[in-house]
Amino acid sequence: MADDALAAHFKAAGLTCAVVRVANDRGRRLHYAPLIDLFEAGAARHRRLPDARAVVISSVTAAFFVRPQVPYAIRFDSPAALNRPGAMGLWQRALEPRVLARAGALLPWSREALGPYDLDAIPLGVPIERVEPAATRDLTALAYAGNPHKRRLELLAQAWAASGIEGRLVVGGITADAGRAWLARHGVPEPAGLEWAGIVPRAEWLALLGRARLFVQASRFEDHGIAPLEALSAGAKLVSVRTQGPFPALTMARALAPALVDDDLAAALRAGAALIDPTYAERADALLAPHRPEALQRTVEERVLPALKLA
Repeated sequence: MADDALAAHFKAAGLTCAVVRVANDRGRRLHYAPLIDLFEAGAARHRRLPDARAVVISSVTAAFFVRPQVPYAIRFDSPAALNRPGAMGLWQRALEPRVLARAGALLPWSREALGPYDLDAIPLGVPIERVEPAATRDLTALAYAGNPHKRRLELLAQAWAASGIEGRLVVGGITADAGRAWLARHGVPEPAGLEWAGIVPRAEWLALLGRARLFVQASRFEDHGIAPLEALSAGAKLVSVRTQGPFPALTMARALAPALVDDDLAAALRAGAALIDPTYAERADALLAPHRPEALQRTVEERVLPALKLA
């Protein structure tokens, strides 16, 4: 989605643009981050690029062994310095500073995505469209639990049960069977009021966002967090733990209602359910202004194209 959106920005600026996919099926089957990264980097190195005046490489890993002979940029949602901690990320973190320094431009999805690097960059995220709120918000809370380990589905279920809120918590991104199996593996009973939306088409997911009063996330780490940004766009109140990572929606959530960001997720849920603030959605919309398609289009035309020698 991110690559296609960027291509659309270039085309709207009057350029031609091809999205070149890099197959990494073998690496994905390894389930071991250092080797996955190595296979991704190798696949990018051997992928023949079409003739172009400029190139955008859409992850730091894919840029490890690639040096285009034309101006190029690296776009990323999170660097290895943040999302590859510990011994498993040693070689990626060692190589990354040099790779970033030699690029003609850096296009992090947000300013937070630069992590510890004090480098010139042009923040360029994924467009967050305005999501139409439903006439009635009949869902108390909505959560996304694709990759239940990362999203800590067990903590979400425990917090919902402990909150004492009577209502409906709808969980998407995971099937009911897989979700229940995950909870059972962690010894967490399925709480009352939890409903499994499963893996739904995007239009259906956006409709669920428009029906939710709260959007809840318990992630241990979040790179960019499109779902929370879209929840804010739909006018849902964002309830979250203090998630690690370059997660711009968390900064917004703190500014909008600090009590809704707490490592005691049950307490944050109760604060969200009790919050009556008719200005919340309007203030969230103002904070989302840099993430709107029109703002990103201006950034592409005024900053990215000159950086890539295309204007």
